[in-house]
Amino acid sequence: MTLSLLILGLSAVLDGAPEAAPGQQEPAAQAQRAPQQAAPAGADPYAAEVEAVEVVAGKPRGSVEGDIKPELTLNPAQIRAYGAGSISELMAFLEPQLRTSQSRGDGQPVMLVNGRRISGFQEIRDIPPEAIERFEILPEEVSLTYGYRADQRVVNIVLRRRFRALTTEGGVKVPTAGDRTSTDLQSTFFRVQGDNRWLFNGKVSHDTALFETDRNIVRTPSGQPYDLTGNVTGLALQPPDVANGVYFQPIDPNLTALVGSPVTVTPVPTAALGGPATLADFATNAGTAATDDLTAWRSLAPRGTSASLTGALTRPVGKSSMATLSGSFEDSTSYSYLGLPGVRLEVPETNPYSPFSQDVLLYRYADDYVSMARKTDTQKATVSAAANGRIKDWRWSATGGYVYSTSDTTTGRGLDAAAFAAGVAAGDPALNPFGNIPSNLLARVSPDTAKSTSNTANAEVVFVGNLLQAPAGGVSTTFKVGADTQTLDSRSVRRGVVTDRDISRTSGNLQASLNVPISDRDKGVLPALGDLSVNFNGEYERLSDFGGLITLGAGANWSPISPLSFLVSYTSEDGAPTPSQLNDPILSTPNVSIYDFKTGQSVLATRIEGGNPNLVSDSRQVMKLSVNIRPLPKDAKTNLQISANYTATRIDDSINSFPAITADIEHAFPDRIIRDASGRLISVDSRPVNYAKSEQEQIRWGFNLSRPFGKPRPGVPGFQFGGGPPPGGGGRGPDGGSGGGPGGGPGGGPGAGGGGFRGGGGGFRGGPRPGQGQVQVSLYHTWKLKDEVTIRDGLPVIDRLDGGSGAGPEHEVQLQVGVFKGGMGAFLNGSWRSGYRLNGATAQQDLFFSDQSTFSLNLFADLSSRPDLLRAHPWLRGSRAQLQAQNLFDTRQDVHDRLGLTPQAYQPDFRDPIGRTVRISFRKLIGPSRPVPPPGQRPPAAPTPPPAQPPR
Repeated sequence: MTLSLLILGLSAVLDGAPEAAPGQQEPAAQAQRAPQQAAPAGADPYAAEVEAVEVVAGKPRGSVEGDIKPELTLNPAQIRAYGAGSISELMAFLEPQLRTSQSRGDGQPVMLVNGRRISGFQEIRDIPPEAIERFEILPEEVSLTYGYRADQRVVNIVLRRRFRALTTEGGVKVPTAGDRTSTDLQSTFFRVQGDNRWLFNGKVSHDTALFETDRNIVRTPSGQPYDLTGNVTGLALQPPDVANGVYFQPIDPNLTALVGSPVTVTPVPTAALGGPATLADFATNAGTAATDDLTAWRSLAPRGTSASLTGALTRPVGKSSMATLSGSFEDSTSYSYLGLPGVRLEVPETNPYSPFSQDVLLYRYADDYVSMARKTDTQKATVSAAANGRIKDWRWSATGGYVYSTSDTTTGRGLDAAAFAAGVAAGDPALNPFGNIPSNLLARVSPDTAKSTSNTANAEVVFVGNLLQAPAGGVSTTFKVGADTQTLDSRSVRRGVVTDRDISRTSGNLQASLNVPISDRDKGVLPALGDLSVNFNGEYERLSDFGGLITLGAGANWSPISPLSFLVSYTSEDGAPTPSQLNDPILSTPNVSIYDFKTGQSVLATRIEGGNPNLVSDSRQVMKLSVNIRPLPKDAKTNLQISANYTATRIDDSINSFPAITADIEHAFPDRIIRDASGRLISVDSRPVNYAKSEQEQIRWGFNLSRPFGKPRPGVPGFQFGGGPPPGGGGRGPDGGSGGGPGGGPGGGPGAGGGGFRGGGGGFRGGPRPGQGQVQVSLYHTWKLKDEVTIRDGLPVIDRLDGGSGAGPEHEVQLQVGVFKGGMGAFLNGSWRSGYRLNGATAQQDLFFSDQSTFSLNLFADLSSRPDLLRAHPWLRGSRAQLQAQNLFDTRQDVHDRLGLTPQAYQPDFRDPIGRTVRISFRKLIGPSRPVPPPGQRPPAAPTPPPAQPPR
């Protein structure tokens, strides 16, 4: 595609891009620096294990505003232990640490760079991890400081002061079971020079389709025995004998006599394909339908191609402000295959090719998979901007953006065989109903289509500052005012019926947060209490289609002693359904395998998806109690941080996706489930619904541990990084704020003493010394204490922990282990989920879901760490080879009933068709060159940075 070629061409141009000349003189605040050390031979210039640690106002450069410390801090050596190629990939590895139970959306964290708001995730997602000086994860309460709701964790990325590199990575991923290949290629140019930075990224990827015939998928006829060769049945039985699975009358008394028992179905014999066949030919396999082609041309994973371009530019504006402009464009196309079109026709007894004494039905597939294919084209364009600055003692930030996206889906509906059926009914001697079907007698039915176009624009301004000085510190506040507008136009065509739906929404919101310090050990204010602060926050949002929505919250942060901190918070929040939930186009997918809990059978039915315009807003109350402790002293080699969180959530009128079709669900939503006269499930409307009430309680606890190992190189000191400032940290800048600084930007983000909490926190403080390795371990356990829903007032409460509709694991354990030394690394990611039961209409129809353990392994080697290899192959400088195995042991969850049988819809290859995959990739980073000395010669020392300039 044109976009793919453009990306590859720009990558080639950037490969030879020279380093730009230094820009304006960098501002600097009062700071302390650790000495620079010589890099080992062949080392990547951006991979030095000892960094210059700049401390501003008692905090490391680029820290977030407020006094809440990070729950987890990673330094460059710890980041390298993950083997990630970009920030987005690093965040995927850190999913256990980033998970939150408070979010109403997708749970994505608030992203900051150098302690500031950014224009959008597209601005930073492709930045190489080598450019990161520090990676911090903070609790949800910190988001209040930056004008967000307290339901998202906060990630603060502190970039190096100077960095320039072109990274190119290509990879191939295949499942070990075969039959699918995924390829990807991307190139990123990223440059930082003080407060100036810019990024350009292009990527392309392609996936081949995976079909049911490539896996161990078994299908049985679902009332209509289609096959490519064909099956003959008697006329439909009225009413059908569903209990015994009999849907047709006997085909022919003569066939019954020949076989010795009534025959309701028989496959078309080979003899009938070329001309008239005898009754004896049809009796050969009588009673058993041919089903060899039920899985033909049905995709388990679609064929797809995607490409994207991203650019971002950040520049200082004046003496105390900076601005960012970013944009991206994404284009993707996917093809799914829904099987072969079925042709059903009645063959009269007078047809010259029929040996039967009465009319029969013929079920056969036509070999035209395109008529049942689905194609989806999606495009998305984003333009965003952000600005940060200072007005006297107040920090401000402004963000705005525009997003345009469109999706166009076309779904084939099969063939019109009316002309073929008419010829068979007329007894045309040139038309064999069991032979090849002339293409001129088949016409493709007009496909179903679904198209949506959305436009979203938003703008926000945030002010942060101290209202007054209390004995324990400044009473800080955050004010935010914002507005946005959204439109979603959708048009769907189902079986020729056109449905047009348009929705538009404008909204304005005001948010305020107030943080009041009560006690402070360091200042001697009520020192017996330790450090204590309380927070109050509120938001009013006015929507054009749902009226006013109110959010109120309060909390407290208490650190009785330095290594221990507690956080408690309560939030009451109203939330409206999204325009997509209300107005997505109606999409109808035929031949979906669905398990019917009422009958205990898997059937092929039509699934309807899209928006539900009848959704109402919900009301959510969330209470959270968390504790963080660092039991080991700050100078210990082993860093250990333990955390525990208790969360209780109640949602009235909660918005949910449509669950499995249990008796409870069908009783509550009878109009969503359509059955034929025999009671067989034929259609399910799975659009989102409101439940009357849902309540959840859970505990999540775990720890992060890091420890260096091996002997350090002599003569090189170590340092502390993260958690708190290094020994002898610098003082506060002259403006009383967090100060400025190269890379940290002039004056920081929404600034000093923002509307968050104070106290506690921690994280990985000690990094390995040069020559040492690093081992990291994290373990988290989530335990659901309560999970209940009430679908409708007056209906019984459904306990999801006791097999109710929507049941899931009660326990989940996540384990991560990473080891890195000398350029070689391994990262193991594992999870275990407990088994559970899903209740059927009767106890005999209950389904049991087994425990499941999955592990993934990432092995990588930085070839730059091998001087002998670089001397022989200098082009390998900055390169890395990587081997990744997902689902290492190829485990799949087992689902069975009380007899130990697995329903067709829950076959392991249906639930996880890909299974274990192996990806091999090669990554090349091109940065400032460093000579490789001959064997035995010490490498040149790293250049000493220029002295800090006097503060403004």
